[in-house]
This record gives sequence, structure tokens and C-alpha cells, in this order.
Amino acid sequence: MFKAGDIHAISGWFKEAGPHEDVILSSRIRLARNMADFPFPHMMSAEEEEEVEGRVISAFTGMNNNKAFKIIELDELTPIERRMLLERNFITQDYSLKRNKVVVLNRDETVSVMVNEEEHLRFASIHAGLTLKEAYEDVDNLDSKLEDYLHFAVSLEWGYLNTSLNDIGTGLRSSVMMHVPALVMTSLIDRVVKNINEVGLAVKGFFSDNEGSLGDMYQISNQLTLGLNEKEIIEKLEGIAMQLVNYEKKAREELMERRRVEIEDKILRAYGVLKFCRSISIKEAIELLSLIRLGVSIGIIDGIDLRTINTLLFASQKSHIQKFISGNEEDADSNYIDFIRAKVIREALESSENMEGNDV
Repeated sequence: MFKAGDIHAISGWFKEAGPHEDVILSSRIRLARNMADFPFPHMMSAEEEEEVEGRVISAFTGMNNNKAFKIIELDELTPIERRMLLERNFITQDYSLKRNKVVVLNRDETVSVMVNEEEHLRFASIHAGLTLKEAYEDVDNLDSKLEDYLHFAVSLEWGYLNTSLNDIGTGLRSSVMMHVPALVMTSLIDRVVKNINEVGLAVKGFFSDNEGSLGDMYQISNQLTLGLNEKEIIEKLEGIAMQLVNYEKKAREELMERRRVEIEDKILRAYGVLKFCRSISIKEAIELLSLIRLGVSIGIIDGIDLRTINTLLFASQKSHIQKFISGNEEDADSNYIDFIRAKVIREALESSENMEGNDV
């Protein structure tokens, strides 16, 4: 059964502090690589897939004696544990359903590697705040180490060869996850998304529903890698992200000047619900945690840190809650999950307040 301390023991980027973390939750860099001696994954035989997997595992074992990284075979996980990896964005939906798949994670769970997904290797690093350069250093160092063991498919003319034309070249995808509730409340978000698309970047809701993004969180990423080097890709996204940080902060200031009572009421009502509710759906939890996060960022709520809120956004998802209960599929009753989710959030907020020694 869940204990409040379990939240604070969870590993991941959301336990870090980072630059501009009040607006930018996280930065992520992903590299796609294929091995020169094998067909692309969708064309491989079972034997070839097994050989690629074996070479990758041998490479990681050789690099660090298996101390810095842990190798996870999905077939050895329960369905709940697989979905937890999906909820943490370590794997994709399709990958989570396949057999004979392997994921590699570093010990603090900020670097992940999928083996034989769309490419032979997709490795990613994620850190809190605007830390694209730091995330790139992680994957660049890993890329260099793996090249001592694996022969990647690369062309002097085209760069790294991958299954998608968008990934040919550097094979690098950069993204930032942003929390922009003020742009949503001031109805500026549609204009911002349009402007971002016009400069060649993609925008999607992180927790999506039919009307946009739950919790006012959006992921911004580059679409093309061919013709640009790593520095250019990262600097372009970093520049756009900083513009959005400034727009969001200005919108927050205007909201507090013109609609202070309304905004305070929204935030404090959200805080009250999360502090005292006995059942809550994931959709409502994300929306209310988003408001709490805004309240912490603009000083309406004291005594709760952003790391706790970030952790709860992920730990409140269904499979994480099932794991808190006992990890058994038979405990998956939706009403009971909503009950435990409320308990998880209440106790985590209380624990955070006690550690800070403050109240709202």
C-alpha cells in the first residue's frame, strides 16, 4: 500500500531543479541510430533482431560492467510495469505491446534506450528546465561510447541513415515540455502555436484530449534533421523556448494585475480539492495539479515545491497508481484507483509541506 514517502523516492528528471523550471518542465534530446550490418527493424528476421539485441546488450555490458545502466527485458515485466514505462515516456504504445523487446535505463532514469523500435537504437536524455545542451551532452557521450562497440549506418553525404526522411542527417530530435497556463487563459495559445509552426517546429499537447492539452502543457520539437547540425537544431529550439518563457511570464503578470481575484480563486480552489478530496480522476488531477503548479510559480502557494508537483503529474497515472496498490491486475477497479490517486496526492502534498515547514 502507498506511503507518502514513496513519491519522494521515485527516480526521474522531475526530481531535479532546472533553469526556467516555472515555465519549462523538461528538455529532451533523442538520437536515432541504425547498425550498418543489418536491415532496418521492420525488415529484419527474428534471428537478425535477436542478433542486434545481443550486440547492444554486449555493448552496454562492456561499457560499464552493467553498473551505470540497467537492462530491462519487457517480457519479464508485468503488464502494469510495461505501462509504467509508457506513462514515463520511456517507450511507445506499440513497443509496449511487442515481445522480445529490451529497454536500457541509466540509474537515475534520465537516459533511456529503446532497442529495435523503428530504428535499431533510439536513445534519449531528459532533464528538468531548459537544459537542451546538458541533455545533448548525455546522448552525445553515449553515442561516442557505443561507436566503440557498434558500427552505425552513416553516409558522408546524407549523415546517419534512418527509416524516416525526417531523421536522416543528425538523427537528432530536440523537444521542450512547457507549462503555459497564462497563454491559455488569455486565449493567446492558438496564435503562439501558429507562429511556432510557421518557423518549422511542431507543437503537440503533452496530456492531450479533444480540446487541446490537459494541464496546459505543450511539447515543442524540431521536425527536420537533414541540413542542420546539432548545434543549429538545439539553438533554434532554445531561442523559441525562451521567447515562450517571456510571453508566458508577461501573460502571468497581466493576469495578476487584471484578474487577480479570479486567478487566486481558481488556484486556491484547486488546492483545496486536492488537499481534501477522497476520489479523483486522472483528467481532473492533471488539471488541478497544473493550477497548483501555477500557484507555486507565481507565489500564491508556499511550502510546496515544483518537484513534488512534477512527480505527481506522472505518478498519478493509472499504472503508477496500480503499482502503488499492489501491482496486481485484479486491483484495477477504476473507483478504487481514483480513491488511491486522491490519497497519493493528499499525502504527497502534506509531506511536501512538512518538509518545507510552511503552509499556504
